[in-house]
Amino acid sequence: MEALKICLGCFREWEEGNQSCPCCGWEPGKEYEEIFGWKQGGVFAKRYLLGMAYCRTEHAAVWRIYDKVLGISCFALRWEDADKPLYPIAARLRKAGCSGENQVKLLAVRELGGKDALLFSMKDSEGKQEMPAAVLEAEDTEPEPAEDSVKPEAEEQKREQVLPSGTLLDGRYRILECIGIGGFGILYLCRDLGLRRMVAVKEYFPAEWAERDETYVTVKKSQMLEAYWYGMQSFYKEARISARFIHTPHMVTIYDVLEANDTVYLVMEYISGISVGRAMRARGYQPYSTGEMAELLFPVMEALEAVHEEKIIHSDISPGNIMRSDEGEIFLIDMGAAKYALDSQPALSAAFLKLDYAAPEQYRTAREGIPKDEGPWTDVYALGATMYYLLTGEKPPDVMRRLGAKDTAIRFSGKCRWKHRRKWKKLLNRAMSLEIRERIGTVAELREGVRALLK
Repeated sequence: MEALKICLGCFREWEEGNQSCPCCGWEPGKEYEEIFGWKQGGVFAKRYLLGMAYCRTEHAAVWRIYDKVLGISCFALRWEDADKPLYPIAARLRKAGCSGENQVKLLAVRELGGKDALLFSMKDSEGKQEMPAAVLEAEDTEPEPAEDSVKPEAEEQKREQVLPSGTLLDGRYRILECIGIGGFGILYLCRDLGLRRMVAVKEYFPAEWAERDETYVTVKKSQMLEAYWYGMQSFYKEARISARFIHTPHMVTIYDVLEANDTVYLVMEYISGISVGRAMRARGYQPYSTGEMAELLFPVMEALEAVHEEKIIHSDISPGNIMRSDEGEIFLIDMGAAKYALDSQPALSAAFLKLDYAAPEQYRTAREGIPKDEGPWTDVYALGATMYYLLTGEKPPDVMRRLGAKDTAIRFSGKCRWKHRRKWKKLLNRAMSLEIRERIGTVAELREGVRALLK
């Protein structure tokens, strides 16, 4: 079998015995022409590696490009005229590839080589050169969207650690308001000035170790520096893991990573909607029917299967991390606790544990610092706990109490009035078994169990 190597034209693996890459035609050692000042092999911002030109017209060209920070190959559109706005072209690209196999995701507008370039990703780019070329030279008819007015500071923005409305990040993202504060980060609603859209920007700000000095983030004490640095590397890891699922349905798209104010920011798709947890509180903890529960969780299961296929565990499934958009679409959010199943590096697991949804093996990881015995079944436990919450309107039983009890079976209140009640109880007990060998092992098996009972 021929050895594999990475093509520097399209960044795919190919057999070394071939004289040229079968996908893009790149040949080792061959000189390629310069187009609008760019040439194959160029490097921008110590981050972007330029591959082969994908397509070109008289005034524009699209290159394959590799983003070393996110660990993905994508595309960079460069216009010959530096002053020509990229937004109308971005809008046309989005419309041309909004569905189907050639789905387009707009990532960011970045200055590369002294000129702005539009970065985007296509789900299936082989043999599709005609798709971008058809829209590059079209007449600009896209109207400029109205600017968002800067919203007044919310109550939580008055806290010292939150950046004020109007703050500009990297000259490209303007903060409108703070929309969430967690133990390791602050989430802002921002305006992407290059692509004229709303985005969510997550700032690395571990409140235990960091403090704000005007706009800059500093470490409170020198002895906290190592922990702060390790947490920042985990932030980058979240970005790289999220980037693997740019085209996965029901997963939030990560657009960019940037450094500013001596910290790191993740730029992500903004989902306007409400979490399942908040929706449950808004309905007065009234239980969902089994059919309604399945409608909420089947999309999550679909996303999780894609995650597990990449040997990654989400590790933080809960009602708060499941969003229903204003259009009714379900999203699995927050990959901050995600890890590779074979990961042997110390994890910040204790910071992410949700006592009502974490599996027993996650407590062992938190105690020992090294992931152990975790796998798809770990997310199955959290899914089972989420099902319990949706079907009963009550918090799932605490794992630590169950571990100390003689009878570890899950109890259900008398208000549960499901058809096939006994079978649902059996399924939930299997999904939330404390023993891994007795627990449902895969999301697919859990989904089939739910489907069988719904029938």
